[in-house]
Formats: sequence, C-alpha cells, structure tokens
Amino acid sequence: MTNKQLIKDFEEKFKEIKIELKFKSTLKQLDENFFLKDMILSDRYISDVLSRRICRRILDTFNGWNNYLHSLMLPNPGNMMNVFESKVFDEQEKEEILKLMRKVLAHVSNNSLIGLTKDKKKEAEFLDYSVEFWNKEFCPKVVKVIGKVNKAWNDKVKEDSM
Repeated sequence: MTNKQLIKDFEEKFKEIKIELKFKSTLKQLDENFFLKDMILSDRYISDVLSRRICRRILDTFNGWNNYLHSLMLPNPGNMMNVFESKVFDEQEKEEILKLMRKVLAHVSNNSLIGLTKDKKKEAEFLDYSVEFWNKEFCPKVVKVIGKVNKAWNDKVKEDSM
C-alpha cells in the first residue's frame, strides 16, 4: 500500500471513530501536536482499535517530555548535559516544572484507567483534553523551559569562545 493510500484510509477510519466517540478535536489538531500521520506511516497499518492507538501516541508524546522534565529535576550525575541543564533552574522554577509534570502524570494515568474500563465517553474526553492541555498549558510552558535551556547552552558557547 502506498503512503498516500495509507493516509487516505487512516483519514476515513479517523472520521468513523470521531463519529463513534463524539469527540470535538479534529485530525489536524491531533496531528499537529502528536504526529498521528507519522505514526501510521511508521506502523504501516491502521489498528482495529485506532482510538486506543491514538491515545497511546498521545501518551508516548507526553511521557517523552515528562522524562526530559524529570531529568531536569533529578539529573543523572553521570550525564553532563542533565547536570548542566538542571542547574539552569532555581527552586521556584523547578516547583513549577514539577506541577506541570504532575498534571501530565494525572492525564497519563487517566488514559490507563480508560484502557482498563473501556469507557468511550472518557476516551473522547481524553482526546479533547489532550489537545486543549497541550495547546493552552503544556506546550507554552515547555517552550519557556526549553528556551531557558537553549539560552544557557548558547551563553556557555559564547563563554567558551572568549
């Protein structure tokens, strides 16, 4: 199957689950944040339980970022990058990062519960909240964190070249 046909089939299946679950988020919104089309192209198939596969992709994205944020809070002492980046933040900033991490963990654990209970209404809420949380809170805060880390690295490069 060609990539073009695979994506077309995915878009059709997505429309079906959107109607079935009655969530508001569009494919464009979900794909912009969680790269769903990339997932389909990488997997090379469309899961029979596509909505759960999409939730898993969302979970993987949040968990990946949470792991990075965790490395800022508790840097591996054997990892020079973790140690350097962790020192960029003061205690108040670290507390704000921890609050964000807790929100992610609450969201992620909600997905696990949905998977166990098979609650389609909660699954729809999870999908919509994922987009809202990503756009309104998570991404803007992580952009600030990464911006500060990037500035620290660039300052270090300037310092090294003097």
